[in-house]
Amino acid sequence: MSEFILTRPRHAPQVTEHVLLQELWQACGPTDRVEHIRVHVSRAGAKGVVFSLAADPSRARTECQELCLRALSQSPHLRAWSALPARAL
Repeated sequence: MSEFILTRPRHAPQVTEHVLLQELWQACGPTDRVEHIRVHVSRAGAKGVVFSLAADPSRARTECQELCLRALSQSPHLRAWSALPARAL
C-alpha cells in the first residue's frame, strides 16, 4: 500500500473523485498489479492510497509514483497538476 499526494495549481481545473479515479485506472498498465485505489479530492489537489500486489514496499512506492505520473501526463484534466513523491505505508 502506498500513499500519494497530487497538487493542483489555482489555474488548473478541479476534478471530482470519480473523474480522478477514472484517470488513475485508465493510466494503469498490466504490470502495475493495482487492486484498489482510494482518493480524497480537495481544492488543493488530492490525496490517496494505492493497494497493489507489489513484491515489497519499495516496489509498491515506485509503482504508485509511476502510475500517478502517467495519469498526470495522459489526462487533459490533470496536465497542470503535479505529484509529490509517493510513500510506502
